[in-house]
Amino acid sequence: MDMFPLLQNEGDEDKEQEITHIVTEHLSLLEETIARYFPSLNVEKYDWIRSPFSTGNTANFQFSLNQEEEFISLSSDRTLKIKFSEVNVQEFWILVQEEYPLLAKKAISILIQFSTSYLCEFGFSSLTNIKNKKRERLLNLEQEMRVALSHIRPDIEQICKRHQAQVSH
Repeated sequence: MDMFPLLQNEGDEDKEQEITHIVTEHLSLLEETIARYFPSLNVEKYDWIRSPFSTGNTANFQFSLNQEEEFISLSSDRTLKIKFSEVNVQEFWILVQEEYPLLAKKAISILIQFSTSYLCEFGFSSLTNIKNKKRERLLNLEQEMRVALSHIRPDIEQICKRHQAQVSH
């Protein structure tokens, strides 16, 4: 409690114990939340997604026999190795989807989890921002959320060109 000089003036140890209990409880809940959002994963079993040409042992990757055959074929393809260095990971797995469907499907299903959790968090953050105290009376949030989550930016010049001016009577 040395960090809170105003509380020291109180001289009440019950307050100190109450605050200590509240802080301890809050930190425990925070630890649980962090564990839920960031569980300890065995990320080594996903190394094949990030670098399919530098991993040799396929035993850790939990492949079916057909997936393992596709992986061996893919990892020995020199043309794809060059292509992998030119594009990002997501683009690469979409690119090889026709030639290596089993591997690509497995890789994409793992990669898509990261984008969907990001979109959920982004949507919740946008909703919280929209429903702040100044705008809490909004009933129809659909249009507000659509604008907040859209990546399309309005073409103001085009909108102004299409606008018909009101003439005075």
